[in-house]
Amino acid sequence: MKLDEKWIRAHLPKEFENESLDYFAGEYLDGLNVMSEGERGDPDTVIYRAKDEEDLRWWQLERICFFIGKPDKSKVWRWYRHHAENGCWTYIERRHYDYNAIEDSRLPGFECCLRNMRFGFPSDRWKEKVRYYVGLMNYWYTTPHWDYDQENLCFVEISDSKEHDDHNNIVEEPRPGSIIKIID
Repeated sequence: MKLDEKWIRAHLPKEFENESLDYFAGEYLDGLNVMSEGERGDPDTVIYRAKDEEDLRWWQLERICFFIGKPDKSKVWRWYRHHAENGCWTYIERRHYDYNAIEDSRLPGFECCLRNMRFGFPSDRWKEKVRYYVGLMNYWYTTPHWDYDQENLCFVEISDSKEHDDHNNIVEEPRPGSIIKIID
């Protein structure tokens, strides 16, 4: 895929100036449409329809920001899924935790991506992306659970809402007897 590499590198944090930008395997441009090559005989599909060249560059930069850098996985979650028994999760609970929720593997990656975008995105475009990723984090909650601290560049819990399964509205939280170990 054609990239404006000079422009993209100018919008990345300095620590990534020598980072590979090859994150578009199996994708190509058809005018302003980003296409994905069909899998095993399936037809090619449109991944993104850019409005113009500038919109395409911002989309490419966001994709690159999503893949570069190391997510901070040091935050401690109250509950971790351990394994399933009879179709139900069993959990490990921590007594001391940063997040009073069940571990969401998307959070460190989303935080890293937003920190990377903060460097090169204009303020209004970056705030739009913050709203987008907050929406993704809150997708499985009936009441918003997450917000984004724009000063500290991290997600924060804003409610005690629990995750739910949208199809059956099943709230995921440890049931009595499903916590197999409590650790400090």
